Amino acid sequence: MINKTITAGLICFTLFVSAFFLAGEASIYFNATAFLVVTSGTLGAGLLSSGPGRVKKALGFASRAYTEEQGREKRLLDALMSLGHLHRRHGIISPESIREINPVAAHGLELIKDGYSETEIREIMGSDAQAHCRFRQELEKVFRNMAAYAPSFGVAGSVIGLVGLLMGIEETSLILKNVPVTLVSTLYGIVLANFLLLPVAEKMRQEKEKEIREREMVLCAMINMSRGADFLKMQRMLNAMASEPELRVEDSGAFRRINAAIKNQGVKARAEGQ
Repeated sequence: MINKTITAGLICFTLFVSAFFLAGEASIYFNATAFLVVTSGTLGAGLLSSGPGRVKKALGFASRAYTEEQGREKRLLDALMSLGHLHRRHGIISPESIREINPVAAHGLELIKDGYSETEIREIMGSDAQAHCRFRQELEKVFRNMAAYAPSFGVAGSVIGLVGLLMGIEETSLILKNVPVTLVSTLYGIVLANFLLLPVAEKMRQEKEKEIREREMVLCAMINMSRGADFLKMQRMLNAMASEPELRVEDSGAFRRINAAIKNQGVKARAEGQ
């Protein structure tokens, strides 16, 4: 499925570029030298400051941030409530039952299975969440740093163009060749920073916040399971953490899904837990 955010961004970028054609002499705004100076300089500075490995991971996280997963939070709420009800009815649940849906929840089930206390579970999963948040912030910082570098390399491209103008002060053809580089480089740097790098960094921040909220939901569910809390109590607590009201799991629908999960997975989960 085509990502709606990317589609909207491409439409807006197309309208933005079309303004150059409406201004007349659009060809002057497209210069390979200026583009190469800004993009290679920005990417090179990003690689030097963060390293190839970190840049590759940042690109992967950016790709994940723009991947649409319809009903992701709703599915997690359903899965956590199902696990809570299964745990209350059958005891220890196998972590493998949810590993594909949410590895963090699988880790929490492993802690419960190994007999960790509520305080220990909170400390371990809380520390893991903090480390995960710091790592995501470092990846976001890669794009924010490159956004800071891009305008500077735009200015560098303009300086290159000015040097070319001075060298060809007596040759009209050389002056005409370097004028676009002088004028367009700064524009490229500003557009690259504000139309690509900063928006991607902001999208990564939003994805990081979403992941933190999901980890908080998982921690809440694991704490309630370790306490032996009933379904309705866990449901109220998890619904209170939903990002939007329509994502909350209602009683009737939740019970139907959970009863189906108990019928299909309950016996297997108890056997694997033992």
